[in-house]
Amino acid sequence: MSGENKKKLVSYRCCHCGYIYEPSQGCEKNKVKPETSFEEIPEDYRCPVCKSKKSGFVPVK
Repeated sequence: MSGENKKKLVSYRCCHCGYIYEPSQGCEKNKVKPETSFEEIPEDYRCPVCKSKKSGFVPVK
């Protein structure tokens, strides 16, 4: 079972400043560990660049 149970990590972009949250890297400034999916981030998460709310992010396709 190599990778069958691994969740797909999708990047998210801040609609206000363009910052990209990369799940593989996490967000050191907000103490989010690498390999954390955007859905797992607390609702009070803020963009590390412009401080926009989590709701201001959209998935990168």
